[in-house]
Amino acid sequence: MTLVVRYLFISLLLLTGCVSNENQYQGYIFGTYYNIKISDSPNLNTIQSSIDLKLREIDMLFSNYKSESYLMRFNRKEKQATNDDFTNLLDHSIEICKFVNQNFNIFAGSLVNLWGFGPVKRMSVPEEDDIENIIPKGCDSSDNDHLEIDFSAIAKGYAVDEIARLLDDQNLNNYFIDIGGEILVKGNKIKSPWIICIENPDTQNSKPIECLSKKDNEKYMAVATSGDYRNFFTLDNKRYSHTIDPKTGFPISNNLTSVSVALPGQFRHAGDADALATALNVMGLKEGFEFAVNNSIAALFIFRSEGEFSIRMTPSFEDIIH
Repeated sequence: MTLVVRYLFISLLLLTGCVSNENQYQGYIFGTYYNIKISDSPNLNTIQSSIDLKLREIDMLFSNYKSESYLMRFNRKEKQATNDDFTNLLDHSIEICKFVNQNFNIFAGSLVNLWGFGPVKRMSVPEEDDIENIIPKGCDSSDNDHLEIDFSAIAKGYAVDEIARLLDDQNLNNYFIDIGGEILVKGNKIKSPWIICIENPDTQNSKPIECLSKKDNEKYMAVATSGDYRNFFTLDNKRYSHTIDPKTGFPISNNLTSVSVALPGQFRHAGDADALATALNVMGLKEGFEFAVNNSIAALFIFRSEGEFSIRMTPSFEDIIH
């Protein structure tokens, strides 16, 4: 998902009831919203400015829409000082790429741009030779130095983790972070658990697909979704998803509407959930489901079947349904 996000593929909604007693901090970043609720503190006047500052820093590191961001200058091979946060996310993204058999690959940036899902839009299908020339050759930097990097499928989740780190440094233990649909919760609301519901993609049905809550013995729970039902283009009656298969160079073509991944545990993993949701979406229902089950990943697959939406969830996902 792009750093500048203009579409929310599957909305993850926090059910707060009619009245909310939590302190709330809201804003706009990466072309989308952020919404943060904290339930274990008095109103902290400095939190809003700290959140905004951190998010702007992340945007200037990883944005593929701001021409002077660290990423854009990196892609242009301009000299600049080494940035540890950039290097760490680059290295971690390579590790994830290898784990998911290249179904998530940050070196697909040139493909994303060629297909018009980056800053410059297009409404035509690229030539096959042009596609072939920029398909990533594995996951390592040394083999893909000629290609542009795109952190779109991990950057928002990474930002969620970084805001959580900021709140943890303030000794806050009960909060909810939502940046454009990528979510991480810690602790509880004042009188009840945080509940995250996955919205039904059927606009005629307002009932959520499923609702999740963190177990008491888990410190955090991250939830991220990848899907295409709101971001695509149609040409000659054929639908082209915004999600590119890094191994073929073409937009994915399967019956999946979305994949949601939940990662509960003792560590912040919104970035990992973001990347894994994309990888499972690229794999498709059969391969993605098998991979998620074999690796104990809590995942929910929403797919089209005979004109209707159907769901399939892994055992680990069933275990956290509220």
